[in-house]
Amino acid sequence: MSAAFRRGTPAVREEDTPLRPHEQVQAFLDSSGSSPDPWAADIAAVRADARAKVLAVTGEPAPVASVESVDADGVPARLYLPTGAEQEVLVWAHGGGWIHGDLDTAEGIARALANRAACGVLSIDYRLAPEHPFPAGFDDTWTAVTWARHNFGSVAVGGDSSGGNLAAAAALKARDEGVRLAAQLLVYPVLDSVENTDYKVAFRRRYETFAGQSGFGSNSYRRLQYIWATYVPDPAQRKASYVSPLHAEPVRGVAPATIITAEHDFLRREAEDYARRLEAAGVPVELTEYAGQIHGFFEMFAVMTDAHHAVGKAGDAVRRAFQSTHTIELKDFSCDR
Repeated sequence: MSAAFRRGTPAVREEDTPLRPHEQVQAFLDSSGSSPDPWAADIAAVRADARAKVLAVTGEPAPVASVESVDADGVPARLYLPTGAEQEVLVWAHGGGWIHGDLDTAEGIARALANRAACGVLSIDYRLAPEHPFPAGFDDTWTAVTWARHNFGSVAVGGDSSGGNLAAAAALKARDEGVRLAAQLLVYPVLDSVENTDYKVAFRRRYETFAGQSGFGSNSYRRLQYIWATYVPDPAQRKASYVSPLHAEPVRGVAPATIITAEHDFLRREAEDYARRLEAAGVPVELTEYAGQIHGFFEMFAVMTDAHHAVGKAGDAVRRAFQSTHTIELKDFSCDR
């Protein structure tokens, strides 16, 4: 079955469509067990539960030519290389609300992207909150990007959910530091710390019983409140550019962006708004929404057909970005001569 997705110029659409989950989403939610509340459970229990649930839906990891443990200037990482890929690398930050996730939970995505994008993927094990709140995770991401620039000819950055936040923030930092990145790949990214936006308030109400799941909307709202308070305990910091990229001024000059969203996601509107801001600032951006999908689908290779389609689409975008960067560099070299 082919994936159902919407693609077009970045724009905010009306919230009047029926709440219809993809049939595979419905089946997944019907079979899913409850998880410990992050605001009430021990962090170790939250991490163990999240890890088990992710590994249960990622399926058998795809083979790659090589996998190497790497110390990226103090940041633990794994470098995945497909055959013949030695010049370009995508620095990948996993999701998990800045509080859970690790190299193992990101392995399926990293391998799939390496193969499809025909580039190296440096998956990073950045420090997590609450033990290490902002800017620890962001600093680790930037350190890994800097390491990658010294070891590869061209670098892109990407991530899903909270990892998408770190990737977008790193792209802003690269712009600020005069560092060229080939691309930024943002998969249902966290971009706005503001809790009471019209979309988020409406989501809590409209999605309260989504797909027959009691409390779906309110639990999504509470979980985002918790992870923001955990990652950035000081509310005064939460609108800073490297914390909430949606509030960055300006966004002109950042790396070209590929943004993937899910229709039934608490974070969808902020991704749409960011795409619209990038486009208005002259940044090349492609926004793709997967109809019927939910947050987290990108890694669910074992249960979501759309996961394969979305990773393929993302990998193709990264590969094209590297090819474009290479062409530009060749032109620059020709002009210098």
